[in-house]
Amino acid sequence: MLRRVTFVLVVIALMAVSASAQLVVVDPANLVQTVLIAQRAQQVYEQLQNEYALIQRMAQRLGDLTAYRIPPIAITRHDSRRWAFGRPWIEGLNSGDARGTAYLATALPLLRPDAGLTLLDSEARRMFERRYATVEISDSVAMLGGHQVALVRGYHDQLQQAVDSLQDDVLSGSNNFHQITAVLDKVAAGELLARRQDMAANQLLSHALEQLLARNKRERDTEAATINMQLTTWRDAPAANTAFASGTGDALRTWRQP
Repeated sequence: MLRRVTFVLVVIALMAVSASAQLVVVDPANLVQTVLIAQRAQQVYEQLQNEYALIQRMAQRLGDLTAYRIPPIAITRHDSRRWAFGRPWIEGLNSGDARGTAYLATALPLLRPDAGLTLLDSEARRMFERRYATVEISDSVAMLGGHQVALVRGYHDQLQQAVDSLQDDVLSGSNNFHQITAVLDKVAAGELLARRQDMAANQLLSHALEQLLARNKRERDTEAATINMQLTTWRDAPAANTAFASGTGDALRTWRQP
């Protein structure tokens, strides 16, 4: 009997525990927070999907890019064999003439002033020195400009090799050359090559400007010499005419039949 009562009490206790476990207590605040977290997680997941799809589209190539390959334009070089007397400097324009030796070999020699220059008065000496300086400046600009042209010719070959390598990478059929990082590296390399080309172009432009400046000085000095001669004529013409007339009269008065 005691066992039966004990068994019944245990069954009743288990049923009570089971019944109490089925009662669910819901917190509205926690439920709202859980729903918001789930929504944000869904949004992040959708954003990741969109970014992945974009990356896949970016990784797709245009197909065959052979049509975009541009053949290089070879830089021109002088054919020195055609010219007998200008050959030294023509070769210098192709390969370089750092000391101006090739240029001077084809230019009319400029004599150095001797001690007779000191016999001139100060004004005449200054005029001569300035005219002499014009020739020296023109020679210096021409020699350096010719050498720079030759350097750019040699630099063009190296620059062209880098451009060809970059073009091969851009038009390559391998996917390794079209990943995002590789594409950014190629963009940076292209910008670097463009800046190198700009530097070479600026160097040539600077020497072209120097040539214009030297020519402008030569023309200015020529014009100044012409104006000075005109002013001198106007200033000294009366005295010269008087001296000429006086000298002519004296010659006529003193002339005798031989």
